[in-house]
Amino acid sequence: MDHENINEKFLAYLKRNHTGEDKALQSKCLETRFHLSNRKIRDIVNALRCEGHPICSYDGGYFYAANEKEVKQSIRQLNSRIRKIAEAKNGLVKALSLYPDSSSQMQLEIWIVCEKEG
Repeated sequence: MDHENINEKFLAYLKRNHTGEDKALQSKCLETRFHLSNRKIRDIVNALRCEGHPICSYDGGYFYAANEKEVKQSIRQLNSRIRKIAEAKNGLVKALSLYPDSSSQMQLEIWIVCEKEG
């Protein structure tokens, strides 16, 4: 199955069968249904979200949002994850000081430039 086709099928399936938080479906079930890995399911969800489709998630699994409240809750979850990842990255940048050689400073400068470009 090609990339666009599986994404369309995935989207149609969620929209038809799993609209609303109360109909959320665990990733394991989606993996079995579509014969895909957990990583591929997350990639598809990410791609669909980037296209503007309201694919939401919580501990109960993935679902197609039924309303604005569900979308906003997923946005809050993502913001929380972004903050935690940023904190972890900042800690690693601080950890570079534990390795005081000339390449650490260069690595930090490269990291900052790449971050600004990306």
